[in-house]
Amino acid sequence: MPVIGYATTSASGQILQHLQRQGEATVKELATVLGVSTTAAREHLVHLQAEGLVTVRAERYGPGRPRLIYMLSDEAHSRSPKQYDRLINGLLRELIALEGPDKVGELLERVSRRLANEYADRMAGSDVPERLGELRRLLEQRGVPAEVAESGDSIRLFACPFYDIAQDHPEVCSMERQMIEFVLGEKLQLESTIREGSHTCRFVVQSGVIPLVPVQSE
Repeated sequence: MPVIGYATTSASGQILQHLQRQGEATVKELATVLGVSTTAAREHLVHLQAEGLVTVRAERYGPGRPRLIYMLSDEAHSRSPKQYDRLINGLLRELIALEGPDKVGELLERVSRRLANEYADRMAGSDVPERLGELRRLLEQRGVPAEVAESGDSIRLFACPFYDIAQDHPEVCSMERQMIEFVLGEKLQLESTIREGSHTCRFVVQSGVIPLVPVQSE
């Protein structure tokens, strides 16, 4: 099983795993874990620091050089496996049981507006193709590869940010569509979804339909 992107059998993976379990360690301690020299262990740490996965602090005990203590960075913690999908699935099931599907639909629409607000202030361009291009850039910053059609009237997402949740709650796909509609100020049709086995999620601007009023920041 990989540890923050590294195989547990690799030197970097062993260092990360040790820091996960112990919280912190010195070069000497990590060299012992790896069964290598402190120089070799330090080389691996330099690489992990360059990757932004390990940070270091100095501790001084009396005269002499301070002791360096290594630990996982915030970036490393953010890459650790999460159980968000299971939590959100459980919350949606309970909400449906308590409030009914209509209430959950209203909730997801509010979420889509909040997500749209994260993009709205950063959108540039006055026409649909330009705004689609800017949306593509913002989505890719979020880790969702996307492509705008040459015709400038549709966008394809090559990854689903809510894939596991959408398997049980397809209404999440509508939430993503609504979010993009609010950002663009245009009505969209969802023509294909990764959830249903397509290679992409494809959103097409519906020509001749009255545009939406762009979402306003709250």
